[in-house]
Amino acid sequence: MSITPCPSPLPTALRDEESVDAQRNLYCPNYDACLHMVVKRGWEGWSCRNCDLRDFRVGQPDVREFAVSRPGAWDGN
Repeated sequence: MSITPCPSPLPTALRDEESVDAQRNLYCPNYDACLHMVVKRGWEGWSCRNCDLRDFRVGQPDVREFAVSRPGAWDGN
């Protein structure tokens, strides 16, 4: 398995959260490195679809942790 950033170009930018969730792994340890590479190359859009780390997640909160950590969460904070 390669840990080298390897984003894949897309013809257009992703415009909604569902598309981003389907195309990218926001919890990948290489996400920042891939984003940096994409910006340097001037790509309009990009995906993690060909990356070995596509399904590897680090620091992804479970649903309860995510809900409680957000302002205005269900716990009243």
